[in-house]
Amino acid sequence: MKVGLIGCGNVASLHMRAYKAMKNVDVVAVSDTDINKAKAFAKLYEVDKAFSNYMDLFDIKDLGFIDMCTPTFTHESIVRDAAKSGHNVLMEKPMGRNSKECERMIEESRKHGTQLCVCHNQLFYPHVQHLKSIADSEGFDLKSFRTFHNENFEFLKAQGWAHSWNLSPENGGILWEVGCHLAYLQLHFLKDIEEVYALGVKAKYKVWDDFVVLLRTSSQRYGIMTISWVAQEPDIMYEVIDSNGKRVQTFLPYGYIIERTQQALGSVADVARSYFTDEKRLFKKWMKFAKYQVKKLGKPQIGHYYLIRSYVESLEKGSPSPVTGEDGRNAIKLLECIEDSLNEQRAVSYSPL
Repeated sequence: MKVGLIGCGNVASLHMRAYKAMKNVDVVAVSDTDINKAKAFAKLYEVDKAFSNYMDLFDIKDLGFIDMCTPTFTHESIVRDAAKSGHNVLMEKPMGRNSKECERMIEESRKHGTQLCVCHNQLFYPHVQHLKSIADSEGFDLKSFRTFHNENFEFLKAQGWAHSWNLSPENGGILWEVGCHLAYLQLHFLKDIEEVYALGVKAKYKVWDDFVVLLRTSSQRYGIMTISWVAQEPDIMYEVIDSNGKRVQTFLPYGYIIERTQQALGSVADVARSYFTDEKRLFKKWMKFAKYQVKKLGKPQIGHYYLIRSYVESLEKGSPSPVTGEDGRNAIKLLECIEDSLNEQRAVSYSPL
């Protein structure tokens, strides 16, 4: 399957690693507003054609889809242009700056019979899927799903994984950049979210950079999202808790699963058990980290790989996208409710469009 890629930044490199690991996919052309950047990217990944205008990609025959690795504010215009040209689109998250933009993209794609897929890749990590299977299992009475995403913006920026425009209120700030993944996950672990309450601060930047969100459902389950870009130490962890106090955690991106039970520490044995559980968690974390660092060079990031592979298979089989435009839109709708709650300091009702 032939692919045309738009935007030649760091995220595009993650996508290219995934394509290089697939035998049946070939990126035949790339585009970037900076033609020198596009040419250098094409040379690095042995792509034949490089353009400065993404419209030139649409003239290539038999493209399976367009891969869009561009900033959020560009998404609507590119998706609508691609749809009018009859091209399917894989687009980086977040889908849009607001749910109205997302709806216009969906409508344009429906009108021209093209297929959207939004790159919410975190659900496609095997250990996150395993956590979801535990939450859905018959013996696990899910009561809470909690997501923790704490990082340091200055460190991310120095590594090339965050940019100044990520802090721009016009682009949604940290809530849109990080919260979109967590919103998508919450909507899949908790199917009936109906109310949002969020509190936070603008500790260092002009956008909400340290905040917590409580999600209430009609089934009396609840979700918690904790997000910070002013943390001193990175911590990305997801946790499910059942009615008996059983807790199951997984850590991104290195991937481990550990089970714990909430109980009172009534004896020395209980304290020792709790201590060794914590030590086991830390040992697993750093062992996974070490293995990840050794193996990652030149290898695809597994979340992107499995999502993109699933999208390719959906196009080949004529089945729905693994992450539909409607999925992406509903995540954006939830972000809008969180943003309203942060700004107005009140509970906000949520319902998918």
